[in-house]
Amino acid sequence: MTQNVLILDNDQALRQLLELAMRQGGLQPVTCALAGEAEPLLQNGSIQFMLLDLNLAAGESGEVLAQSWHDADCLPPFFMVTGTPDDPRLDCLEAFPEFRGVIAKPFSILELVEQVRDACAPALENEQSQEMNS
Repeated sequence: MTQNVLILDNDQALRQLLELAMRQGGLQPVTCALAGEAEPLLQNGSIQFMLLDLNLAAGESGEVLAQSWHDADCLPPFFMVTGTPDDPRLDCLEAFPEFRGVIAKPFSILELVEQVRDACAPALENEQSQEMNS
């Protein structure tokens, strides 16, 4: 099964680039610019991994959203993407078991796709094992 990767970033050009790269990497990207677009996807469980921007538009903040979605039990494993990797707001993310690390901008698109694929690998292996046992 292909892993659905949510790309939540207000930068349209970056979303489009990541969408193309994820698709080429064998993943199924889903893009959103605002948390309100992403929340129903997270709540219905259709997202297996997420790239979450720290500084979103409309005053939304990635770490606040992560806390909210964690509390609502709908936060998938995720990387926080930011141009400010030393931002003290990132410190709280270590408390979330879903947190897989910080991706600092600028980054290599190919390396990011590999990191996401590696992060999704355990879930893919588990699904394949369950399918074989069925």
